[in-house]
Amino acid sequence: MTRLLTCLHCRRSVSVDDRDSFEPSTPWERDYGSPTPLGVSWVVYDQARNFALFSRHARRVWLQLYSAGDAATPIFETELQPLCNKTGPIWHCRLPLSTAPTATHYAYRVAGPGPGFDPAKILVDPYAKSTYFPPEFDRDAARRPGSNAGAAPLGLLDDCVCGHGQPRPAPRHGSELVIYEMHVRGFTCHDSSEVIAAKAGTFAGIVEKIPYLQQLGVTAVQWMPVFQFDPQEGNYWGYMPLSFFAVHQRYSTDPDVCAARQEFRSAVDALHDA
Repeated sequence: MTRLLTCLHCRRSVSVDDRDSFEPSTPWERDYGSPTPLGVSWVVYDQARNFALFSRHARRVWLQLYSAGDAATPIFETELQPLCNKTGPIWHCRLPLSTAPTATHYAYRVAGPGPGFDPAKILVDPYAKSTYFPPEFDRDAARRPGSNAGAAPLGLLDDCVCGHGQPRPAPRHGSELVIYEMHVRGFTCHDSSEVIAAKAGTFAGIVEKIPYLQQLGVTAVQWMPVFQFDPQEGNYWGYMPLSFFAVHQRYSTDPDVCAARQEFRSAVDALHDA
């Protein structure tokens, strides 16, 4: 019999039998978390979030949760204990949704040996799948002594996978590829692309130009970096990523981080279909 669980995170009913990732947790994992996967993940059986952070030399790690509208003061903070919240070089913990039901963002503080560790600094999770830049974001605050609270990027707690669906397989290519290397923004940001202004320089703009690529005989598109990079760095090309698992928000028609990810997915699907 198919078993259904109601996910408290997104309120969807999930068929447990169809999702291998929803295996029951061990008692140890429920209490202290799992070292895999890295980043933040939603555990539907436990109605909890699992956090996992790699740091080979850290001596102390604090996890902080924030609510929307206040990127300076965490509503919850916990220090991870190395005897139970650490497996090899990975620090981890599991927090039920009821711990901080209004939390929307998260970050870490890390202490360790040498000048490379400053526990006053707010650090974004390198495995965050969406990155939030508060209005007071200041990249120089990370380089100055003292806290950068309120001026640091945060990870977004949009970790529920219920209803995202299974990824479709990419098309298989033979040896004769015609590859178009493309900068997502540069490809359609100019008026000569004839893409409407609302979609110029975005993933959606690329979808509009698929017939043009087909007319050229292109069989594969290679994107230059689409990872989230620092918006204050003045970097056009994106080769200094801040978050390797988050989509650069400027490449989306909608600044909402979840919308940016969905637009990215839709563009990938459209290119695979073509």
